[in-house]
Amino acid sequence: MVPEAVETEAPRRADAVRNRERVIAAAQEVFAEQGVEAGIPEIAERAGVGKGTVYRNFESKDDLVAAVLTLRMTQLDDDILAALESEDPGAAFGEVLRKAAARASDLAFPAGIYWPGKNPELDDAKARVKRHMARLVAAAKRAGAIRKDAKVDEIWALFGGVCRTLADAGEKDPKVWRRHTDLVVDAFRPRR
Repeated sequence: MVPEAVETEAPRRADAVRNRERVIAAAQEVFAEQGVEAGIPEIAERAGVGKGTVYRNFESKDDLVAAVLTLRMTQLDDDILAALESEDPGAAFGEVLRKAAARASDLAFPAGIYWPGKNPELDDAKARVKRHMARLVAAAKRAGAIRKDAKVDEIWALFGGVCRTLADAGEKDPKVWRRHTDLVVDAFRPRR
């Protein structure tokens, strides 16, 4: 009896990994400047690679958009995980949103709000963020730093609305983004 062949993905070469990272970084910049309508040729040129390299890594532009958004979700998740280690979960909650706002104002890339596509890696990253944020909110509630009736979906609705409004207005001033984020954080403080 012959054993079934097992398909395994070969490890990626270091240069291939670097090229993929360069393409994602370039896509973030180009999407921030031109929106998600920007073409692959502009992204390839910015990354210093050929279009073929882009398509070897991403079958479609939607896959590239999803990779950029997955990276952004992973950064947010890393911030939340660090906040879970804080002795002051209320302050850590506010800092998570401030860091997310700083990245959003820097990138001015609202595709995380607008992009209607589906991608398993992005969906997994979003689920992790939601799960970890729920833990942070629960810790902040226990510490008396967040309203007992606050829900994670409400936080995302308010914070996402602020991000979308500021991005639509073309606002890039980090002070404005911080002020609006502070207003969101204040909205969830316990009533006295």
